[in-house]
Amino acid sequence: MTPGSAGWKPAPQVHGGNPSYRAGTVLPEPPRECVERLDLSESLEGWSPPPASAAILCAALTRLEDCRRDPSSTRHINVTQTLRLAEKLRAAGVFVVFPSSNLVFAGHRPCQPADDPLCPQTEYGRQKAAVEAELATFGSGAAIVRLTKVVGPQWALACDWAQALRTGRPIRAFNDLRCAPIPLELTVHGLLEVAHRRLPGIWQFSAPTDVSYAELASHLARRLGADPSLVKVVSGQATGGLEHIPCHTTLDTTRARAELGIEFPAPFEAMARLACL
Repeated sequence: MTPGSAGWKPAPQVHGGNPSYRAGTVLPEPPRECVERLDLSESLEGWSPPPASAAILCAALTRLEDCRRDPSSTRHINVTQTLRLAEKLRAAGVFVVFPSSNLVFAGHRPCQPADDPLCPQTEYGRQKAAVEAELATFGSGAAIVRLTKVVGPQWALACDWAQALRTGRPIRAFNDLRCAPIPLELTVHGLLEVAHRRLPGIWQFSAPTDVSYAELASHLARRLGADPSLVKVVSGQATGGLEHIPCHTTLDTTRARAELGIEFPAPFEAMARLACL
């Protein structure tokens, strides 16, 4: 995947005889004839979606700093083109699943209810909120899935930290920037359930509590048996380089637990499958 592109790949499960498709997910490479490349930086005029029952719109520019520095270009991909794609999908009868973010909220309260008013404090959050507002008009034709920090086995930050700790080099971690990490595998499972069952409305996937990045770094050092003094705690507020530091990052997952049967693990458990451990 390159920024701004979407790859259409058939899902491994078939429902009602019709395959579901996902835009932007990382899957084992399918046969070339099963892939259709779509670049969201280019015009979508004349493009029509392949046969599909549902689409998960994962393709986006997601670095907060990129969105802050270049709001115009990133908004073109993350809002304008994403909505054009969603409209084409809706017109073709394809159920749209849009992964959003906890950053559509300011983070003033823990376990933020899904129906709270949106209050994004970052450009990335504002872009996600803009798409959410339009998709809300799709009714039963779309689902919004807000995610907290998704961590996979190859989470780059944790792997870089682990490499440094193993070689006795110090690492820096913010003690005032928090996250509620959720496992990539469980996140994908939830997204696919929403898509396959065409479950509309707002969904929220989140760890039950959040932790600071400094706490994550210290946990990693303990797991590796590294010298804990190698973890250098710094303040994100003091650096002045962060667009917004939310006090809370967790979301209320009541609906996901009740209707999907998903229980998201505690933050440190979500890191258990890191390849660097």
